[in-house]
Parts: sequence; C-alpha cells; structure tokens
Amino acid sequence: MTDKAQDPRKTDRFDLRAIFETSQLLSSSLDLEFVLSNLLRTAMGKLLVTKGTALLYNPLRSAYTVASVMGISGLSKDDEIVLGELDLEHTMHDDSVPDALQEMGIKLVFPVAFGHREIGLIGLGSKFTKQEFGEQELEFMASLVNMSSAAVHNSLMVEELKIANRDLDAKVQQLNTLFDLSQEFNSTVDRSSLVKLLTFALMGQLTVTKHIYLIKSVSKDDEGEAAVQIVTHKGIRKEVLTPTIIEALSHVEEMCLLEGKDLPEGCEPLAEAGVSMVLPIRHKGETGAILCLGPKMTGKDYEPDEVEFLYALGNLAFVSLQNSYLVDEQIEKERLEEEMRLAREIQERLQPSSLPEFEGVDAASLALPSRHVAGDYFDAILLDEDRILYAIADVTGKGVPASLLMSNLQAALRVLVPLDVSLEEGTAHMNRVITENTGYDKFITYFHGVYDKRDRSFKYVNAGHNPATVVRADGSLELLEKGGLLLGVMAGMPYESGTITLAPGDVLAMFTDGVTEAMSPDGEEWGEERLEPLLVELREKSAQDILDGVREAVRDFTEDAPVLSDDLTMIVIKVT
Repeated sequence: MTDKAQDPRKTDRFDLRAIFETSQLLSSSLDLEFVLSNLLRTAMGKLLVTKGTALLYNPLRSAYTVASVMGISGLSKDDEIVLGELDLEHTMHDDSVPDALQEMGIKLVFPVAFGHREIGLIGLGSKFTKQEFGEQELEFMASLVNMSSAAVHNSLMVEELKIANRDLDAKVQQLNTLFDLSQEFNSTVDRSSLVKLLTFALMGQLTVTKHIYLIKSVSKDDEGEAAVQIVTHKGIRKEVLTPTIIEALSHVEEMCLLEGKDLPEGCEPLAEAGVSMVLPIRHKGETGAILCLGPKMTGKDYEPDEVEFLYALGNLAFVSLQNSYLVDEQIEKERLEEEMRLAREIQERLQPSSLPEFEGVDAASLALPSRHVAGDYFDAILLDEDRILYAIADVTGKGVPASLLMSNLQAALRVLVPLDVSLEEGTAHMNRVITENTGYDKFITYFHGVYDKRDRSFKYVNAGHNPATVVRADGSLELLEKGGLLLGVMAGMPYESGTITLAPGDVLAMFTDGVTEAMSPDGEEWGEERLEPLLVELREKSAQDILDGVREAVRDFTEDAPVLSDDLTMIVIKVT
C-alpha cells in the first residue's frame, strides 16, 4: 500500500433515513426481545454511549422490569426497579433522571408510550467521548423512540396473545384420550410432540390442570450426578420451581401427598402453589423422572387405579423422552463435528500456514483457536520486493459467527491490496464494509502495517486493537497506538497512521487479547504486565524462540488449560 491523502466521506448518524430504516426493522418483527434489544443498540450506537437499558412498565406492581441491558454491571434482564412518580411528557437528563438510574450511570431517559399507554423507558449512559449530548442527538433519539413505540406496543400485544393462546391450548388438550396418546408415545421421538402427549393425557383423562414433569438428564456431571431439568409445567408459575425445590424433588423416593406430615422438606412452596401429589417415576431401579400433580377439577381424590395409570404414563414418557434426547445428542454431535471440520479447514486456508520470507526480517506466527473455529485473524502479504504488509484482528465473540465475520475482513483486505491505496484509506474502506455487513453488536479490533526494507520504516494504523509492542535492542518499549475507532461501529470514521523506524535487533510483537487475557485457574488474567517484561527478556532471541517463550509462559500460567478462554494469535517480527 502507498501513502495517499485520505478524503473520508463522513456519514450523518442522525438523518431521517436512519430513523426510518430502524423503525422499519423493528416493525418487521413481533418478538419483544428483538425489538427492544435492537432499539437499545441503535440508540447506543448512534449516540456513542457504552451503557444502556430498556425498561418495561408493570402497572400491576407499579415498577419497571429490565427487558434489555448493555454495559451496566449489577443489572440483569428481568430485574425489577421501582422509580416512583416520573415526568413522562419530556426527556429526562442529568438531574431529572431518577436517582436509582443515576446510580447505574444513566444520564439520559426517553419515555416510551403508545397512545395513552405507558410502555416503558429507554435509559442511556454518557458518551464515551465525554462530550455532552447535542440538541440534534436528543431530537434524533426522541424521533426514533416515537416512531418505534408502535413496534414495541405490537410486540407486547403479541406476547399477551401468546399467553391467551396457551390457555386456549390447555383446554383443547383435554379432549385427547389416554389410549390414543400411549400409541403416539411409541411412534415418535420428537420432544415437543411427546410433551404435548403427556399434557393431553393428564388434562384429558384425569382433568388435571396443574402439573410439573421433571426428568433426570441422560448425561452426568463430573461427580456422576444427573442434572434434573423441567420438561413441562402447566398451571404452576416457573419462578416457583427454584433450584432448591428441584433439588428437594430429586430426593423423593416414594409417592407422597403435599399435606400434613407427608410434606417433604423444602417442598412447602409447591404445596402453596397448588401441587397436591408427587410421584417419582422409577426405571430400572432408579428414579428417572418426577411427576407433580395438582388436584383434579372434580375435587375428588385420586383412585388407586388412577395412580397406577400415572406411574405407567410417567414411565412411558420418561423412556420416550430419554430416547429423544439420545437421538438429538447423537445427530447434533455428528452434524456439529462435520460442520466444524469443514469450517476449520476453510479458515485455515484463509490464513497463511507460514509467514512469507522477507529480506532483513525474521518473522514467526501463532494462531490457537479457543474453539474449532476462531474469531482471530492474521495475515502477511508481499506488496513488492521492498515492502510487506502484516495484519492482525480480533472479532467480538467466538465460534462460527466470529469466524464468518473474520472471513469478511480477510476478503476486504485481499481486495484492497492490488488497488494500492494508503493504509488510512484501506482501513476506512474495511470499516465501511464491516459496518454495512454486520449487526450492532459485532465489531473488529484491527491492526496492520507496512514494513519497507529500504529505510526499515514501519507505517501502521491501529483500529482499536491491542497496541503492538516494539522492543528496542536496548530494552526500551514503545506502543503503537495511532489509528482510530475499531471496525464496525460507524461508517465514515477517519483513521490516522503512525510511522516508526526499526533498527537491527528491534522486535515488533502484534497480538490479540487472547494473549494478555489468558486466564489462570483462579480467574486471573496474564496481562501486559507479564508480557512486556518477557518480551524484553527474550529480545535477543529469534522470532520463533520469542514466540515459543510467550506461548510457554501462557501455558504455564493457565496450567495448560485444554480450552483457552479466548482465541490466541500473535506475530513476532525481528529486524536482522
């Protein structure tokens, strides 16, 4: 790449097209979580903030429920917040923001309403640039929230309709007979069908409207214990089924009534929720499932023949469900193994198996994925007989999604190289490509530079990546930080370059955060404070020996963990 003056074309983050397109996107979905999460991401991306939350108003409790949260520690989805009386006619900012939200770092709050119905709030933190919100930004957000309120309202209505439909399905399921269902149990391994069959039997044959069915997992943990999971529950709120309740149920060995002295220890909340009987379903001498039942709609007690029927039904459901889990596990395992094999093979071909030889440079590379496929990327491309380009990147996330985005980056870089554009222009173009082809939650930290052997100069651009470390022959350190914002945040961002001169004996180390954030068994990160002194210590060795020394140090720190906490990629260049 050659040096050329950059003429970036900035895009307006607050135009009407952005509002219209976001509104169209949200209106195209009736999934409440999707709508709120994307509205929040759009707001955070456009206003360049790092903290945000979407709250839904619960009129029955006069409180707000956290529907989506990003960047706020200590706040989780479904948390409940009481805010008291609010001014819902105007945007709240600074001191007008409720104290409970200010304590979380929220500086700006937009009420979300549809007609006369209060829906909730969108809360945003301060800008990462430390600048105040401008009038244009506030007007943009107000317009965006107003245009998106209909989509949020429609999604809420769909959620309410789903609840109503589930209640209607429960009535329809009572029409099925036990005999028809028992035949179906033996003819399918589809789990959703099996769960429906079980529900039909209980509600149609015994008129039981409240039941819970739990099954012990096919797989076991390191201690040889099988986890207990909820297969279906009707008429019982899921929040009643706490880990403590599930643990108590897993130790019930005989049929018991949840009344009087028969009440098992720890099962009191179940009795309060309307469960009247617990039946452990034994298979081959061991408890494989637990069936909990509420009273019959007739109000009569369970007859002995009905209890026998429930044992037989529960056992049949257990065997069928266990088979379905085994079949699903095998199919999924085979499918994933084949997909991962192909994905890894493709990814390995996208990256150089070894760095190209270049006069005056001793170079070595290492790429270790934390999974079958990685989100890290590195490359080395000969531009001509005098210059070589080195690049390294880290995609947010891991696994297949990250590897796909990495492939997009690799393609963009390879297309730009023959065009002979400057590093700044190339970085800006790749940023546009990534921004236009990814969602709001996918970003790439990127670093690349061109080494020219004629004057031993190294010109680079750092797009939000870990600063490459230069270790001089005398042991002094220099970090390469000039560049700009990471790729994928916003198109049209300008980038600047930096240039250094490398003398014989100098070492340049480029790496992803998988190196510095490698975790010990105690959860401690390796960190730059360990990497930098090690590079100084190893600076007189060859590039490969330096790389091996870092890898060995990381291996010792993580106690040779079989699965890394993140993808680990590194390039070491030494001027000879």
